Amino acid sequence: MTQAAISKHLKVLERAGLIARDRDAQRRPSRLVAQPLAEASGWIEEYRQFWDTSFRRLDGLLDELQVEKKRGSKRKP
Repeated sequence: MTQAAISKHLKVLERAGLIARDRDAQRRPSRLVAQPLAEASGWIEEYRQFWDTSFRRLDGLLDELQVEKKRGSKRKP
């Protein structure tokens, strides 16, 4: 990867607030800013739980429909 490409990616991360950059003579050390990642992780976890619950409910409903369908087909001659 070229130096220009690395610099471009670091600028994107800095603008997104995911890293902080300092100056040390000609060096520009970077450090991770973890708070935005923690917030995103929390948000993702909330939605993961929501969808897990929703899919479990849907699975239950589909199971009930399958049982009803089997009962209905046994009644017909």
